[in-house]
Amino acid sequence: MSRSIDTVEKARQAGAKEADIQLCWLWLAYVLGPGHPHARNLLRWYGADPITVWRSRNSEGFGRMLGGGARQQERLRDTEQALAVCRRRLDQCSRQGIAILPYGSPDYPRSLLDLPDPPMVLYCIGDPSWLNAGSLVGMVGSRHPDEYGLWAASELGRQLARQGAVIVSGLATGLDGACHQAAVDEKAPTIGVQGVPIDKPYPKSTIELRRAAIEHGCVVGEYAPGEDGVGKKGFLLRNRLIAGLSRALVVVQAGEKSGTMSTVEHAERYGRKIYAVPAGMDRTLSRGSNLLIAQGRAELVMDGAGILRRMNGEKPALPVQKPAPARPRAARKEAAAGTLERAVLDRLERGPASVEELSACCRAGTAELSALLMRLELDGAVGPLPGQRYISL
Repeated sequence: MSRSIDTVEKARQAGAKEADIQLCWLWLAYVLGPGHPHARNLLRWYGADPITVWRSRNSEGFGRMLGGGARQQERLRDTEQALAVCRRRLDQCSRQGIAILPYGSPDYPRSLLDLPDPPMVLYCIGDPSWLNAGSLVGMVGSRHPDEYGLWAASELGRQLARQGAVIVSGLATGLDGACHQAAVDEKAPTIGVQGVPIDKPYPKSTIELRRAAIEHGCVVGEYAPGEDGVGKKGFLLRNRLIAGLSRALVVVQAGEKSGTMSTVEHAERYGRKIYAVPAGMDRTLSRGSNLLIAQGRAELVMDGAGILRRMNGEKPALPVQKPAPARPRAARKEAAAGTLERAVLDRLERGPASVEELSACCRAGTAELSALLMRLELDGAVGPLPGQRYISL
């Protein structure tokens, strides 16, 4: 066994340092590729523990979940090459100040945890805490809008930003850019989702807007710095992240057959609320958004306040607030007064675990552990994952 493989293999025994765990997550993301249809099932099967996945990489079950993609199978077989690529990505992110957000980590968007095809790793530039803000609203539309579309994007974007929404869009030219710009003009946070490598501004005309988004919010994507061969598929997969991150999706203006419709389909698949801006029947660029309303797939929207009222159950809108940062691990452990609390936190810092696993590890009853986990969750020390599992925050 080579030294690099041996390092990952022994990560659990050595206390699973954060860098080792990140390397395992990067390896899993590299092998699966973005948007893998069975990603969530795989995490459910292995307990969202990348080291367990790594150790099971040669099992029949893992190979079956991976599927028959030639590229994925090649990456799975060539472990040495895969780890070399992942180590380079770790180094590049460290040098360029790019945050790596593995699935289930404190800054990973909670809205993506239950998707069937969540990213194993997100790359982020800016402040990742905005990814878990309360009122994330996706805004999408044509890259070649007319004057009405641009006006609607600017007006709705400004209203939403003033009411406390965090606007999520794709950092493209046209309406995406107009929506981001509306938030920036209000000095409000906005989140840009890229369909290209995270270190690559695209298109070049959006460089200044991208800088402003990083200053006021963040830019995220699932393509590593310097990654090659992304292509058109990257933008289609990017659209699912816009839909997944957002509590509601607003279609500002879209043709009947446009890329915007792929974002709508993802939002429908994920159960997100969809709104669309109406337009006159003579506006061909709005035919798609008008049809969404006519078919009952989207609610008609007239103003930003109305969207937030429906999102928040008629509660008054609040000024935008930055999510509270996670408590430092040292402070969390200090707050755990008892031996059982310390044992539970120590175990969860090594990776997610179920109540049954904690019971076996900590030698405590499930009823006692359930009560303890509830207290720790309210204290912000642990968080729930799908499948009745818990993770350290």
